[in-house]
Amino acid sequence: TDMASVRKLILDILLELVDEDLKTFQFYLSRMPCDGFPHIPKSRVHGADRLCTVELLVVTYDYDGAVTVTVDILERMKLKLWAETLRKNYHEGKACLKLKKVDFQEKLKSTLKEKFQTIYEGNADEGDTVYLNKIYTELHVIEGAWGSFSEEHEVRQQRSNYVQAEETSIKASDIFKPKPNQDKRIRTVLTQGIPGVGKTVCAQKFTLSWAEGNENQDITLLFPLPFRELNPIIGEKDYSLMQLLHQFFPDIKPLEMLGTGCKALFIFDGLDETLLPLNFKHNKVLRDEKELAPLDVLITNLITGDLLGNSLIWITSRPTAASRIPRKHIHQWTEVRGFANERREEYFKKSLRDDNLAIRVINHVKSSRSLYIMCQIPVFCWITVTVMKKMLRNNVTGAIPSTLTEMYAYLLLCQTDRMVEGHYPIESNNVVLKLAELAFRQLEKGKLIFYEADLKECGMDVKEATIYSGVCTEVFMMEGRRRREVFSFVHLTIQEFLAAVYAHHSYMHRKDNVLLGYLKRVSTRWLPKSVFGFHKTAVEKASESPDGHWDLFLRFLLGLSLKSNKELLGRLLHLEAEADEDVARTIEFIKEKIKEEPEAKLNLFHCLSELKEESLVQEVQSFVSSGRLAKMNKQKWLYVYCLSRLNRCNLTENCCEVLASALSSTSSHLTELDLSDNSLKDSGVKLLCVGFGSPHCKLKSLRFVTHVSNLLETPKIGDCCEALAVALSAESTQLKELDLSANDLREAGLKGLCMGLCSHNCKLETVRLNQCKLRENCCADLAKVLSSGTSHLKTLDLSNNSLKDAGITLLTVGLRSPQCRLERLRSVHTEIMILTV
Repeated sequence: TDMASVRKLILDILLELVDEDLKTFQFYLSRMPCDGFPHIPKSRVHGADRLCTVELLVVTYDYDGAVTVTVDILERMKLKLWAETLRKNYHEGKACLKLKKVDFQEKLKSTLKEKFQTIYEGNADEGDTVYLNKIYTELHVIEGAWGSFSEEHEVRQQRSNYVQAEETSIKASDIFKPKPNQDKRIRTVLTQGIPGVGKTVCAQKFTLSWAEGNENQDITLLFPLPFRELNPIIGEKDYSLMQLLHQFFPDIKPLEMLGTGCKALFIFDGLDETLLPLNFKHNKVLRDEKELAPLDVLITNLITGDLLGNSLIWITSRPTAASRIPRKHIHQWTEVRGFANERREEYFKKSLRDDNLAIRVINHVKSSRSLYIMCQIPVFCWITVTVMKKMLRNNVTGAIPSTLTEMYAYLLLCQTDRMVEGHYPIESNNVVLKLAELAFRQLEKGKLIFYEADLKECGMDVKEATIYSGVCTEVFMMEGRRRREVFSFVHLTIQEFLAAVYAHHSYMHRKDNVLLGYLKRVSTRWLPKSVFGFHKTAVEKASESPDGHWDLFLRFLLGLSLKSNKELLGRLLHLEAEADEDVARTIEFIKEKIKEEPEAKLNLFHCLSELKEESLVQEVQSFVSSGRLAKMNKQKWLYVYCLSRLNRCNLTENCCEVLASALSSTSSHLTELDLSDNSLKDSGVKLLCVGFGSPHCKLKSLRFVTHVSNLLETPKIGDCCEALAVALSAESTQLKELDLSANDLREAGLKGLCMGLCSHNCKLETVRLNQCKLRENCCADLAKVLSSGTSHLKTLDLSNNSLKDAGITLLTVGLRSPQCRLERLRSVHTEIMILTV
């Protein structure tokens, strides 16, 4: 019933053959052993003994084919008794194995379903879990990621990912499925992504869907083996693969099913967390799943395919660690990009379970560029929900967080409140500062995972840390198996925020600038100090880091300088107020720093946002409003951050012409553009459309929402939309999201727009036409778009329009078309999930 049994069955038959019969058997092997099976070269067969002949059969034809070939040759040699004996014994064993396999698989599925059906959001308290299927929101996964080694800070990587021009999306459940024209088998997949972007949840959802019998049922066995859980048993003793699996699945036997040729999948989550050396070059080759070997040898042989070559391997990793697996062993690279725009809203609705509350949160997040971009990362969405749910439901006094620093400060307050409610005998100030010091020290070392020795450096022991972990789990968590506790913060940004708290507190209370080296701190001990000097040191430290590893730390540190944030954290840290002139000097210094090397200073714009300093944005808007945009020259660096925020700028026709020219420029990097609440009129829109259709335009998201005055002149609305349709039909267009909500489009405007939507060049996936005064007749044009076969539309918002039953009936014609790709339709006040078969 396994490879060893098949070898024995065939060997028993060959031992019955006399030498002459063995030579005849080998002659057939070297000529034409069986229809559909290749011959074995005569040089390899000639002179081989019976045992070697069996090995040749199994290695060349696999165990099933080896039996088929042996039976066929025996029948041609007129040895029908031996052929029938082999066939009968093999099929009886196979039938018995099938029953065992079904029973074993059901036990494994039951175990995995129980383990993975719930999820800890952020690492919630034990018992405070949610069902994965209720909260899971589809993640944006792309295939063909090159798996390049990157040292950049994760948020920098996330931002650069956001502006990618071309990417091929793939469902996480389909990563092992080859394309229709692809013959090569996909055995090993590596999925990379920044921390908190959803890699682990993606793997958990895959596992749960298999265990529930919904997807990938061609896989017989599935074994999740997270690297973090493998760490504690490294060097403990040598294991065979079977013993290792018994270690993780003690209630499921016999695991010997693996040797029977069944299709197994091993999921190794968290490559960046492994303590294994992964010595692919020098580890010995291992082919027997029962042979004892060090853990590193087992894992590397599984990945290379030397051990259980018919199994599948899925590895997840941060980009910084992806290169630890040699490229030749990876058949497909994929990347998790977090949430696409519409998925962020879906997550908030699922997580909050209150539509009114969800809409308030979504609208607030969209009002802040920094918050909205960060919400591409699922962990930050969870942080936003944690904070705003408490504030909005409990009517917490104070302004709703609009910056990253405010959001994380409120998160810290939420978690320390949990500690107080738990009646733990601790001083909250001491707790926060211990965690903050730990965060800073480990950030300096570049460490995301730490151990007992690291805790002791900050005056914490394991017992104390466990108490904090049990109550304050969303900020700090502990994981481990048996011998060694492993500690880490839930997400790098939380570690960076606490590190900034420590640096800020150290300076304000002891005038100790921890950002300087020890010798420099001693040598400047008696020199005059100022908050501006402290900030200047931080700005220069971040600027000198080529990979942005201090970017977010700097944002948090400067954000903590605001009086509002000091008051917010006052009861925890007793922060002293800084002089307004110090903050003003810091702002002016940052502005001058930006002008020195504008192309490399995007993070400093975010720093100004944390300080709630919007003068540069207003400066750009005034340039645009005055028509002087073309004269900016060296100030083109403002495009990336500021130029996208042109809502309520009273743009004139001349402004539109200059803006179109900027979009057509080869140096333009703009991927988002918000022109909401501008009375652009017909001529202005036509001028802008020239820029939208340019081969150099990189726009992927465009908003024309208006609540102040109508965007388009109603009498010429058809002309405007036709101009927009021409831009959407351009061969080079990259636009994927278009929001025309609250514009008086009516039937004439929609008809013009649909001309572009039907174009095979149009790449729009999301179109929002909320409150556009559309009537039932418009639905016929939309139905044609949906059934055209060229439309890429996945999300369509038609809410707050007078479509009536007749309109929905017309729309249904398009929805029923096999060419329709729509996944989400919002009509009236209801969101419909389109289920595809």
